[in-house]
Amino acid sequence: MDDFLETYWPQAAPFADFVASVGEKPDLWQSYAKRARIHADEQARLVALPARRRILVLVEDWCGDAIRSVPTIDALGEAESVEVRVLDTDKHPGALDGNLTRGARAIPIALVFDDQGQRAGVWGPRPAPLQAALRAKIAAEGPPTPETKGEFYAPIMAWYAQDRGRTVAQEMLMLLERG
Repeated sequence: MDDFLETYWPQAAPFADFVASVGEKPDLWQSYAKRARIHADEQARLVALPARRRILVLVEDWCGDAIRSVPTIDALGEAESVEVRVLDTDKHPGALDGNLTRGARAIPIALVFDDQGQRAGVWGPRPAPLQAALRAKIAAEGPPTPETKGEFYAPIMAWYAQDRGRTVAQEMLMLLERG
């Protein structure tokens, strides 16, 4: 079994428990959790998984990307073959140390483990097309300032609203099937 899984899985919470305990933006978390859905084609792929999978999501309750992605990841856990738990990295900061994104502490990060407890893949901190668009935007305009933050992130939030978790589900399914 992967040492990371062995260390952090017992400390992680089911998503519903995490949502019940969030200190920041609880209404948003609850709203996105209620709306998260897995489509029939995705459900069929979950049923076809050859063995049980576990997903450990590294998250913090204040993160807008997490609010919009993690409920969809949790919805994958409605399948018998997938179990999802959430680890609050504000309470467990060392969990991100070995899971940096391009050298930075970015969340959410979803770690997929196979039926033997071995790491099968990593997803995050946001869907690939959105991450690419964000990198291009930063390259073109520079990072947001406190004054421009709302305007800067508005197209990102619009992307999430239009996508409705579909890209997160598809990318996660690729990792689940790989394990």
